Amino acid sequence: MSLAYLGAWLLPVWAGAALVAAWLRPPRTAAALAVLLGYGHLLGLVLVAALAPFVVGDAVGRTFDRVAPWLAGIAIVASALALVLRRRWPGERGIGPVAEAAMPRWLWVLVALVVFAMVWRVWVLAGEALLRPTFPWDAWAAWQVKPKAWILADRALPFVAPADWLPATDPQVRTLPSWRYPDFLTWLQLWYASAAGGWIEPAVNLAWSGALAALALAAYGQWRWFGVPIWLAVALDWGLISLPLVEAHVALAGYADLWLMAIFGLAVFAGGCWARTRRHAHGLLALAAALCLPLVKLEGAVWAGVLIAVSAWCCVPARTRWGLAALAAALVVLLAVSGWTVPVPGLGELRLGWGRIELGAVGTLDLYWRPVGEAVVAALFHLPNWHLLWYLLPVLIAWRWRRIGLDPAAAWAARVLGVCLSLLFVLFFFTDASSWAVDYTSANRLFMQIVPAAFALAAALGSGSAAALRPEPAAARVFQPR
Repeated sequence: MSLAYLGAWLLPVWAGAALVAAWLRPPRTAAALAVLLGYGHLLGLVLVAALAPFVVGDAVGRTFDRVAPWLAGIAIVASALALVLRRRWPGERGIGPVAEAAMPRWLWVLVALVVFAMVWRVWVLAGEALLRPTFPWDAWAAWQVKPKAWILADRALPFVAPADWLPATDPQVRTLPSWRYPDFLTWLQLWYASAAGGWIEPAVNLAWSGALAALALAAYGQWRWFGVPIWLAVALDWGLISLPLVEAHVALAGYADLWLMAIFGLAVFAGGCWARTRRHAHGLLALAAALCLPLVKLEGAVWAGVLIAVSAWCCVPARTRWGLAALAAALVVLLAVSGWTVPVPGLGELRLGWGRIELGAVGTLDLYWRPVGEAVVAALFHLPNWHLLWYLLPVLIAWRWRRIGLDPAAAWAARVLGVCLSLLFVLFFFTDASSWAVDYTSANRLFMQIVPAAFALAAALGSGSAAALRPEPAAARVFQPR
């Protein structure tokens, strides 16, 4: 392992963690450290992808050399700022971990074993990624075509639609079915490849193992922060990262769905903490993570819209919510009747019609019923992709139903999950995307992207102690130095 490749792993964590520390000013606890490492790694890589187009130019083979100084500078400044803020103002204490009964020794041993199992599992999955070059179809046919072409040509070659490529006279122009997807994953892979000394696919694909580890740390840290008991946080963490489909995306690295799931998880976990504590710092952290979703994949814009809409709904007084819902429904009818187009960030122009939706990045969707229920049920309940997740979640909701009305975090997560599942229902049962369910391709991946919301709901439902649900004083809810 070269020093440059080691730096490619450490620099994003340092920069991202320093920025999160300066913003949250967390207490010195294990949960806070997990939040800094998990959020720092993923948001640091988003920062790499944001800087690269401006500082790399056409020398894509030197992506690490060009971006690393900027990232190190940000890390140094953010670290200094975090130290100054901590010395001047004692940072936010959060509400957690809340006081809880001492766990018996056997439970501590069990928790330690589960933590060891998680570490060992991520280690084994990383070994799987290092054993072979890129294997999955969409990985080498879609997601790694652009970065590989760029690094071999040592310049950012233009990619256009197939219809525009045929008449093109420039021999440098390339085409790809997924040509319009964002470049986050392109720059992320170039970051690791340039640090490794060239297009070495195992060194690039190891990043997927890092994403899984960061997701696990972020989940545990946020759950502990707003009051989830240690044993439950560890158990849910194990359930999240041990899902067979998630592990397949890590071992057979190359798809973008794991990254979308991980960043969606950052937004959902921070959003749950915000919903329960109403601390502005966590709310804005969730918003920042949500705004990163369209940078990963086109459907990220949809999930970001869901997160923002649900958060806005929670902020609106209950007496005005249904009035706003009626106004939104009237606006949809007006758009369908008038034929006006509305720009949707990340997805192009939206035009509604009776039984039809036209969306720039997707095309025309004809809305009518498709009988694909058997395929969807098989994907969720019969295939060995999810353990018993979709069996146990409805049981947990039915058992703790009243908790959703008492706990803002549970209500927020339930709304996010409900809206996301409703959108997938419309997508699979009323559009041509029903073919994705019939052949078991993208259907599973789309469900995987929103799985963190299911675990966030389970964490909130399972942590409804009186201490955790007790509202904070009004002064403590405002993000201000204390």
